[in-house]
Amino acid sequence: MEKSLKYCLSLILFFLLSHACKQQETLYKKDYTLEEKLFLSESLLNNAGNTSYYQGSVGERMVILEGNSLNPGNAHGQRELGVPYLKRGMAAEANRYYGEAIQADPEEWLGYKAYCWLYFYRDYKNVLEELDTYDAFTPDFVDYPQSTSVNYMRGICHLKLGDYDQAIHYLSMHLEKEIKDVGEQYIEPAHYVHMGIAYSNAKQFRQAEDLFKRALANHQNIAELHYYRAKNLSTMGLIKEAEASLLLAKDWFHKAGNLKRPYIEEFYAIYQEDLDAFNYNSNKSLGLQAK
Repeated sequence: MEKSLKYCLSLILFFLLSHACKQQETLYKKDYTLEEKLFLSESLLNNAGNTSYYQGSVGERMVILEGNSLNPGNAHGQRELGVPYLKRGMAAEANRYYGEAIQADPEEWLGYKAYCWLYFYRDYKNVLEELDTYDAFTPDFVDYPQSTSVNYMRGICHLKLGDYDQAIHYLSMHLEKEIKDVGEQYIEPAHYVHMGIAYSNAKQFRQAEDLFKRALANHQNIAELHYYRAKNLSTMGLIKEAEASLLLAKDWFHKAGNLKRPYIEEFYAIYQEDLDAFNYNSNKSLGLQAK
């Protein structure tokens, strides 16, 4: 009786262990179909950089590398590997991975890279070339990589390179489309700042003044609009008006009403030193003391 019971228990234990092993084999399956690999790869990459796997952490890199091993041609995975390097100023490493992403899928990632290299590295000439190549993929409409129009980014590049007529050309195209699509009150204040600076540096002072006044009708709380308007007014010889505008710039600056961007400095953002150094007699060009 005792031997029979032991034998039965042994059979039951063997059955349970065998069943458990089969479950484990299913759970940790290693052989996937191509469709399964593509799905799993994208699922892993979509989790990269979240709260559980912070960008640049060991855990995140393991997730990305596992996703890439399932789909080596995935441009998304190469780009994800480059993001921590981009944000830490390690340009050579970032360029390597973004380059591989673009090689795999240029229509998806070239515009994104141009945006990053404009804002993070201020690489204006190369960014212009990349934007032209990227925009040629879709000649029938204006592209918005990272929710930023290619025409606006072109305008910034030309403005920083001192090509003011070209800057006005592209920034005007951008603003006209934005005003038509969303309305003047929803335009980003920085876009007006940059357009106004382009006008003033091109010696179109009256156009700059008209633009600053229009912008301030909707964005009274932005210090840069008041500051660059003051410089433009000073250049026009309207010193009293410039003084009043500068006082408003200082007031809103101290209330934290100034241009900001995540991670990086906004183009032509002002600082206390700019306000302190304002000289009513030396404002021939808004770009001279601007960043």
